[in-house]
Amino acid sequence: MASLRVRINEGAQAQPILLWDSVWSPWRGQADWALAAPDEPQNRGGLQAKAALHTAVIISLFTDKRIPNDHPLRYLVEDGDPRGWFGDGEDVRAELGETDMGSLLWIFERSTLTEVIRRWVEAIALDALAPLIFQGAAVRIEAQATAEFAFNRCDLAIQIYGRDGTRAYDYRFDDIWQQTVTSPKAATFRDNPPD
Repeated sequence: MASLRVRINEGAQAQPILLWDSVWSPWRGQADWALAAPDEPQNRGGLQAKAALHTAVIISLFTDKRIPNDHPLRYLVEDGDPRGWFGDGEDVRAELGETDMGSLLWIFERSTLTEVIRRWVEAIALDALAPLIFQGAAVRIEAQATAEFAFNRCDLAIQIYGRDGTRAYDYRFDDIWQQTVTSPKAATFRDNPPD
């Protein structure tokens, strides 16, 4: 038999964030979930849920977005796999600010790190994060990609600003992409970088 438990003061207490956080692990190049810490008493035994905006940024940047057939960088996809999340083919509601999930950062995996790539990384990051503006979570987003050519790595700093102009989010993703090309020859850019 099930028992019913009534909590009298529930409405007066702070309510937990219902979505769990994706915690970025730069040394692994991926995100994972973490268990709730003791400072989340309403979430005992659950998954950490304290950083909804950070989780939205991680999902937007590091989920592989499907590359359209007419994209100017489509030629960088060597095996013909456009990737992407299968759910984007079913229920993307543009009127609600929804777009295909993720970014095209994955297309640079076999490219040589150049100044052109650095500018494309910034443009692709801003494109991936644009739904946060459309959905009202931000009014302005900035992205700065820093290419460290000597180390064949690219870092990406993201700043998100709220309605009052204050910075609501400031995070630097170290080493988002490393030049991993050993063979075959690295793909080269034949298109102009974004403005």
